[in-house]
Amino acid sequence: MTISKLINSVLICLALLAFLAQLLIDFSTVNVAASIVILFSALSTLLYFRYSKALDTHPLSSFAIFGFCISSILGALLVQSASWVPVSADLHQPLTTFSMLAMYQAVAILAHAIYRVMTSSSSEKPGLLCNLFQALGVYAVPTVQMLWIMGVMGAFFLLISRYSAVANGFSFLAWSPFLIPLYIQQVGQQYCNIKRSYILLLGYTLLIGMIAMAFNARGMLLTGAATVGLLFLLVAMRSNKPVTAPMLLRVGAFVLISAALSWPASNLVTAMAVTRIDRGKVSASEMVTKTIDNFQSPEKLEKYTKQQAAEKIRSAYDETYIINPMFARLIITKFHDNAIYFAEKVSDKGSDQMMLATGDFLWATLPQPFLDALKIDVNKDEMYFSMGDMLANLAIGTPLSGLRTGSIFGQGWVLFGYFFPLIYFAMCFILFIALDIFSKRTAAGVTVLSVIGMLNMWPHFLFGITADSLQQLFIGVARGVPQSVLMYCIAYGIAKLLSTLISKLLNDKSEINSVLAVK
Repeated sequence: MTISKLINSVLICLALLAFLAQLLIDFSTVNVAASIVILFSALSTLLYFRYSKALDTHPLSSFAIFGFCISSILGALLVQSASWVPVSADLHQPLTTFSMLAMYQAVAILAHAIYRVMTSSSSEKPGLLCNLFQALGVYAVPTVQMLWIMGVMGAFFLLISRYSAVANGFSFLAWSPFLIPLYIQQVGQQYCNIKRSYILLLGYTLLIGMIAMAFNARGMLLTGAATVGLLFLLVAMRSNKPVTAPMLLRVGAFVLISAALSWPASNLVTAMAVTRIDRGKVSASEMVTKTIDNFQSPEKLEKYTKQQAAEKIRSAYDETYIINPMFARLIITKFHDNAIYFAEKVSDKGSDQMMLATGDFLWATLPQPFLDALKIDVNKDEMYFSMGDMLANLAIGTPLSGLRTGSIFGQGWVLFGYFFPLIYFAMCFILFIALDIFSKRTAAGVTVLSVIGMLNMWPHFLFGITADSLQQLFIGVARGVPQSVLMYCIAYGIAKLLSTLISKLLNDKSEINSVLAVK
């Protein structure tokens, strides 16, 4: 059995075990029906990847479909079953939500199968855009020195990302050094000094963790870990290497260690949430100290958890579904559930208001000088709200603020009703192209990933074929793709220049030392 089939088989077994667990946890009609829908949707997705070459030929778009399955459908079943909680708990209408998500999952798979047939011949002959990306260095393999330079640049921009949109755009480069182990596998041991690289990576990981605590940035801590973990998962899901006994032992040890560390990691995330009240009031070193103190205080963590539960009961709107704070970032089922539930309560007048707001948001993606030239009356200062805010406002009258996470499926239902699945089917082709442009098929017939594709693995996993809103999906394609390319090319050029200068200085120094040694 190959590694890819082993992972696929394990996921199928876990889905079946989680389904059986739900029958014991809550045998109510709604919970059992929702579990059945999840199981069939998950199995259809996993079997699609098992009996097709999708992950080999179109890895990024395939992984986005897999990500939607995990983050919105199957992940809920696995995590809730492991927590011994009904999968239907804390959802407004679990059967409706999971049925709609399963339908959109089926639509995406159907679109992907057709898309793969349409692009199978064109992938052998790169188009104009691929040739342009090739010339710009998008598909090039950076040297280990360049990865470190881009990583340091990204870490710096990560620190100031909350104050600058430009800095936020460069921040994804912070995870560049974590690509070193993948390039070691791809290129070979000659790529770099392996021992030294792993020591530096360990130190860099600790540094990122300290920075995350200092600035109370939970997302920073989770994004790095998720990006690296998903990268290795994708590599394993594409691997045709045979499974060996030593490999199983190593994987088993890794799983056990990861399971042992998951609870302390969750407590650390909770401790950072507790410390958030002091953000901006104390120094960075004090933030680290306070976070560690809270982490070592189970009473404070338990008190915070109870407070959150109490606020949920009092609130007309809540996003609580997964108890574990780490998995809560991974499973976004509740956001879909809220949006779909509120969408059904929006009146015809509310639909018109949402259509106008969606149009304003789309226009607002243009720079202000363009809006002035076109005489488009859109006030960007009045648009500090999300589609999640608007859905809740139109449905239950909550304030138009808070930046609640929405869902394109709720918004799409309000705007287009029964026609939205057809619209989503057409949208999938555009999304797949935007994802797969960051991978390239080599002359040997192997599809390799670009640095941009690998570093954006986490957002693509969560929101590759879905989003908070339709306008965010549009922005991600129309502006996100060229913006990522532009920023990476700038960073790549700077890293290449600095790497060349450093290598020259080291060579000059080596030559001088050699001359002195001879004398």
